[in-house]
Amino acid sequence: MTTFVIPPPGQLLLAIDTSNWPAWAATLWPATVKWGLVAASAILILALSWVIKQVILFTGRRLSKTQKDFENSSWQLAASVSRFLAFFILLPLPLGLAGFDWRELINTYGPGVFGAVAVLVVAVVVANSISSSLRKFGARAHAHSGADDTLIAFSASLVKYIIFAIALVFALSQLGFPAASLAAVLGAAGLAIGLALQDTLKSVAAGVMLAIFRPFRIGDYVGVAGLEGTITNITPFTTSLRQIDNKIVSITNDKVWGDPLINFTAEPQRRLDMYFDISYNDDIDHALGVLQDVANTHPLVQNKDTTWVGVHALAESSVKLRLRAWVPTTDFIQVRADLNKNVKQTFDREKISIPYPHQVQVDDPRSMALRAEQRMKERGEVLPDDEAH
Repeated sequence: MTTFVIPPPGQLLLAIDTSNWPAWAATLWPATVKWGLVAASAILILALSWVIKQVILFTGRRLSKTQKDFENSSWQLAASVSRFLAFFILLPLPLGLAGFDWRELINTYGPGVFGAVAVLVVAVVVANSISSSLRKFGARAHAHSGADDTLIAFSASLVKYIIFAIALVFALSQLGFPAASLAAVLGAAGLAIGLALQDTLKSVAAGVMLAIFRPFRIGDYVGVAGLEGTITNITPFTTSLRQIDNKIVSITNDKVWGDPLINFTAEPQRRLDMYFDISYNDDIDHALGVLQDVANTHPLVQNKDTTWVGVHALAESSVKLRLRAWVPTTDFIQVRADLNKNVKQTFDREKISIPYPHQVQVDDPRSMALRAEQRMKERGEVLPDDEAH
């Protein structure tokens, strides 16, 4: 029985009759076939590794509840690492076509590569699981007892990065790097990276300080670096806040720690400071009484016995009055809007005027006469004799 053996692609191409070709073409044909197959196999490997990456990203999106959860996870990192490792594993194909002994390469480096892949995959799964569990624990603790979950959120991010760093060391050791040499190389690399990334390391150090001293916690409304918003997340590198118009702003931790920070919601109460102008012709005592009554009749004004009104300043064209009142922090903006409206309406009823700039136009009598004459001429009217002369 005859066994049919399919010849390799290179042999099929080399079997082409080149006797009728020019001498230079026939001479170059074997090398062209060889390196053409190498290039084709390399392109095939790139395509396969890209498919593997897309499959992992698709799986990550399916397993993540929201797009934001997917973006905050390590699926994209895992997909990129898997693509690189797939390319590395399939690399013997073009190497074999190029004339290298790929079996020896697999026997030499295959177990190490497989071990490195296994370590990195396990690290991604473990890091995501621990980080997600810590965040869920912090959210439950905050929901049930009002516990501060800022430190837990920071720790979740920090633990994930530490696991990745340890996994990278183990993966490199699986590839045959000696532990002592690896430690020396990583130490030198760490020093070089530290010098090159001083600002980034400052952010990490500032993030640790923020997590320890906690000048704010997730959910607080703060003002920092000229911006205001609600804290949504804190990582070893950045702090994220959501502004009133729902824009997410990320600020490096060194900026947050180094700049003056205002926590608007740290206390359950805030004091309103409002200013109102009245005319010099109005009764000041009556206006102050109106302000006091308007503030104390609002249902959300607290500690009504501490509500204070007084004359703040005597301005050029008005008497400036000041109102101080304590309100719940969560209702600060609404109470301020209500008092502005109620004070204006009450001033109108009580005939208390609020001065504002007026624009008055004064015409020169001669210019008025010239304009009247011009209009009469345009209409074809005859000017009186005394005006004509």
